[in-house]
Amino acid sequence: MRTRPSPKQIALLIAALLTAPVMAPGAAASEGGGAEGGGAEGEPVRPSPLFVMLDPLDVPIVEGDRADGRLKVKLVLQAADVAGAGAIETRRPELREAALVASIEFARLHASASTPVDARRLAQDVSTALRRIDPTIAAVLLVEVAARRT
Repeated sequence: MRTRPSPKQIALLIAALLTAPVMAPGAAASEGGGAEGGGAEGEPVRPSPLFVMLDPLDVPIVEGDRADGRLKVKLVLQAADVAGAGAIETRRPELREAALVASIEFARLHASASTPVDARRLAQDVSTALRRIDPTIAAVLLVEVAARRT
């Protein structure tokens, strides 16, 4: 009996595929990437970065005195190494809370259900908040951002 992969497993697989080197057909044989393994010209093979997916965020967009829409955000945190990934996993609830607070503040000040989301600014605001808690986070990646009218 086969089980379906979890959203976390799917995100990790996609992240690994996106960070894997792309080679032209036949390049493996010409670059020494055959059965011997290893990198080109004695270059060590580096493991792919580690990614930790946070639970999706869904915050209100408030304009004036009423909720005008919803801001939905999916985040993936990149760890520099295995120890960093372990630290992120351990602090996941605290990191999600900080991302939620930063997203609520962004939605209150800079989001509208009728205009495109400034994803660059949102990423910067969330990154700043998360790095206050864990400065070893290598990158904060916005996987999905959407603003919708309610």
